[in-house]
Amino acid sequence: MDEREELAALLPPLRHRLPEGRRRALKEQVMAQITVHEHTRRRRRGAVVAAAAACAAGAAFLLASPSPAYALRDNPDGTITVHIYEAKDPKGLQAELRGRGVHAVVDYMPVGKTCKQPRSTTWVPGVRLASPLTAEEEADGPGFRIDPSVLRPGQTAVLEFVTEEVGGQFVQAGVRDLVSDGPVGDCVLVDAR
Repeated sequence: MDEREELAALLPPLRHRLPEGRRRALKEQVMAQITVHEHTRRRRRGAVVAAAAACAAGAAFLLASPSPAYALRDNPDGTITVHIYEAKDPKGLQAELRGRGVHAVVDYMPVGKTCKQPRSTTWVPGVRLASPLTAEEEADGPGFRIDPSVLRPGQTAVLEFVTEEVGGQFVQAGVRDLVSDGPVGDCVLVDAR
């Protein structure tokens, strides 16, 4: 039995199928851990056990995520923590934010692209909707916090995510947050300057 078969035998059977991008990323992580320890025969067994533990922990984390693309958590201070696991389903994220009272427009664009301007003629200067996560929150994956209290009635939050392909899936590379006092047009992709 080779190391991969040993690893597979140690894992409990999964009841849920992981999205292809997550499964591939998890597999690459486990295989990287195995490769690091292949050079030391004495540690080979420990590498398999460590890789299996990492795989099981990663699988449990991924399966516990409420959505394959993102997760939102309401915080006691009124902010919302947003974790982006895979840059897809911007309309679903937009709908969930709106369900929490944040009138938002969410767009994903690849690196090197941006939304054609002007999308709005009533941008509110100096208003920051998104802020970085704490180190503790960052352990749950990439993301940011949104503070809905900065939005006044009638304002629209605009979240423009720059995405890049990593390991066959699109992930968040950056986010631009804006607030508009008026209507916001659709995102028409153009080359970034």
